[in-house]
Amino acid sequence: MNQAVRIGNAQAFWGDRGDAAAEMLAREPDLDYLTMDYLAEVSMSILAVQRERDPQAGFARDFIDVIRSLAPYWSAGGTCRLVVNAGGLNPRGCAEACRVALEDAGCRSLRIGIVTGDDVLQLLRTANADAERFRNLDTGESIKRVADRLVTANAYLGAAPIVKALADGADIVITGRVADPSLVVAACIHHFGWSNEDFNCLAGATVAGHLIECGTQVTGGISTDWLGVPDSAHLGFPIVEVSDDGSCIVTKPRGTGGWVTSQTVKEQLVYEIGDPAHYLSPDVTVSFLSLLVDDLGNDRVRVSGATGVPHSTSYKVSATFRDGYRSAGMLTIVGRDAVQKARHCGELVLQRVSEAGYELRDRVIECLGNSPFQSEDYHDHTIETVLRIAVEADSRDAVECFSRELMPFITAGPQGTTGYAEGRPRVHAVFRYWPCLIERDAVESRVEVLANSPPDDRQRLLSASAHHGSSTTSPYTNDSSNPRCRSREHSDKSLSLYDLALARSGDKGSNANVGVIARTPKAWGFLQTWLTADRVARYFESLGVESVQRFELPNLEALNFVLRGVLRSSLRTDAQGKTLGQLLLEMRLPSEAVRMIALEDQGGQCPPPPTTTPQSTIRHKEKRGPSGQ
Repeated sequence: MNQAVRIGNAQAFWGDRGDAAAEMLAREPDLDYLTMDYLAEVSMSILAVQRERDPQAGFARDFIDVIRSLAPYWSAGGTCRLVVNAGGLNPRGCAEACRVALEDAGCRSLRIGIVTGDDVLQLLRTANADAERFRNLDTGESIKRVADRLVTANAYLGAAPIVKALADGADIVITGRVADPSLVVAACIHHFGWSNEDFNCLAGATVAGHLIECGTQVTGGISTDWLGVPDSAHLGFPIVEVSDDGSCIVTKPRGTGGWVTSQTVKEQLVYEIGDPAHYLSPDVTVSFLSLLVDDLGNDRVRVSGATGVPHSTSYKVSATFRDGYRSAGMLTIVGRDAVQKARHCGELVLQRVSEAGYELRDRVIECLGNSPFQSEDYHDHTIETVLRIAVEADSRDAVECFSRELMPFITAGPQGTTGYAEGRPRVHAVFRYWPCLIERDAVESRVEVLANSPPDDRQRLLSASAHHGSSTTSPYTNDSSNPRCRSREHSDKSLSLYDLALARSGDKGSNANVGVIARTPKAWGFLQTWLTADRVARYFESLGVESVQRFELPNLEALNFVLRGVLRSSLRTDAQGKTLGQLLLEMRLPSEAVRMIALEDQGGQCPPPPTTTPQSTIRHKEKRGPSGQ
């Protein structure tokens, strides 16, 4: 089949807009597939806690509201098929709850496929005597250290079981853990009939899945120039039109806010990709180095040129384990020397915890609104301070002590301290991420398509799927549009990397990726030479970066930096590295770049970049333990 397949995404994470799916199908009723992504790396541990309280739980219950909101679409003859990973730890329970919701709405003809087999918890737990299997991919540690504290362990399955469910006639496919792009790859394989050896096609579909898996991030959400995004209150969720060669056009529904440009597409392409020459997925290993991005106008951007080679012989496993307790609290400090007072206040709180005889494993004192690190190259725009203290300990009593000691500083702290409306900080269990590999032949995926539910099961399933919150609303109609505009204004001629580049960052375990895209070809020539791994490592040194690795994507005029160990402590406000890209954009520029900006604004010629030898991996330091010690 040569006709392009149209695939949308209406959920980027568990907690995203629940009415997005109904809105998208109201505007684009002829979509072939709609995907929804609910599972971040720590989502499984949250579901595990819920399942401990209720054996019928363990899936994203919000998804049942989405199903109810889509029932009118299907009842009216809509044919879009739904592929989601909302099943979490209990895909069958999720599917059964969906079946009841659909039957109550009169949609008795829809078939629901279930994909399971990703749960490998027992395999990891029983591997305690085997020191070589399941080593932590970030630290190399043996699974022995955490085997008795494991809560979840799920292999990232690929597209194959989803393809089988679609071939078996499923209108809705519900999975547990699968690789995010594989939701799109499966739809493409089923549509085009690709074989497992159509590597370039599979690579292109993987890129398409990567582009839309994070929802509105490719239509203007979290864009560097977000202030210029039109109608940002109603960002449209993305659509990819994938051709039989794996190339795709990225777009969005008509009449929605946001925009799709080469800029937004490139920002998403470099998001959390690691080595762009070897982007790993369970379906294929992809190279981004030959990708071409062509802005066709009217919110349509073509992406082509992906190349692929066979996937690895292993699946990646996302495991979580219990690792003590944590708590965090905040106080606002106003007045002269506010930052100094706030830090001293935080030190006194920790001193009192120590004097009470408790040991904290990790602690962080942050003055929000101030630079989170110390770097002479950082442009500091501080105007106010909020003290935030976060702690971790093996003992719950130690964290409880911290919670009690913070609040008295409302009256015992510096003048200008104002309160904490929610009272004492709450104590939470800590769940730590353990990435590892597992042999493919040790994992057996299973596919099932549900039949109609027995009448005596209906009340139990309705109770299990109850969602305490407002129901999904009807689609809105908004045909207004705003002119595209540039939010990057340089009336102050600020001398920072922001003037030459865009950036996007995110986490991969204890490491972070920071993608940097040049705003112009001339800026790319400068950044390619000047923005080295060494320079980035020095800039983020105070955050505990162990090493920095730089990857070049000349085809996108972009760089990707992997900051190893920067997220080893999970206590900072930004525990997922989402702010690192914007912090990097505040790096001061040298005089050569300043002249470049001035000449570009005047339409002149830019000077050549400085002669500096780029470095790929730099600044190795002594590694800290997994708890950040």
